[in-house]
Amino acid sequence: MSRITFEDIYVDGTKWSEDQRKVIYLTSNQPLQFSSNTWFYKVMPSMNQWLEDIKVQQRLHTQQGSKHLSFYFPENEPLTQQWMNFIQERGFELGLMELYVVEGEDLSKLPQNQQVEIRHVSEQNIEDYLKIYQYFAQPFGESYAIASAQHIRAYYENDIPQRLIAYINQQPVGIVDLIVSMKSIEIDGFGVLETYRHQGVGSTIQAYIGELAEKKPVILVADGEDTAKDMYLKQGYTFLGYRYQILKENI
Repeated sequence: MSRITFEDIYVDGTKWSEDQRKVIYLTSNQPLQFSSNTWFYKVMPSMNQWLEDIKVQQRLHTQQGSKHLSFYFPENEPLTQQWMNFIQERGFELGLMELYVVEGEDLSKLPQNQQVEIRHVSEQNIEDYLKIYQYFAQPFGESYAIASAQHIRAYYENDIPQRLIAYINQQPVGIVDLIVSMKSIEIDGFGVLETYRHQGVGSTIQAYIGELAEKKPVILVADGEDTAKDMYLKQGYTFLGYRYQILKENI
């Protein structure tokens, strides 16, 4: 397996600029999407530099109607307590993103529920996908859920992610997005409706992905505080690294 890093993770957005210090994503047709409008630091900024960066990002985001500030710190770069205090004093939420990998061949061996049927999204079932998508998007706000669903409906046929739906007895119960590259398959937007959890839906979806991946590794990013990461470890995923993300909403 070739080395996998956070640089292999797909960003659904427009790269606006890049220099030796940072990469800026600014996506005017998805202004409310946090991950599409953010900065990725290549090297750790000083506190004073970060304060200056906040001013620049706020100006850029305000101009296009984004209502948040978002930064990702370099991969595997720890934050001191001083930094954490500095971030929180300025109203930012601190998150920890963790990178995991598993061989596709290993994933394909997960147990499957024979009642689960996996279908690719098409014109015939896009609304099934969006029904579940909006369920998981609601915690981020009504405006975001509506706008992001409209974007998917308009662009899904030509999008880079491949979208899948899991059904039980013709009822949509789970969704996942796949970003397929020459190097790997990335899992994103993975969710199973609460009433259908612990029925083998998630493992069936992942086994299907493993079959698609064959000899490619399968990668995903999990929230460091998400209990699902314990499930991934039990399913054979290996932890590869982490990075801190900070977010401020409703600016």
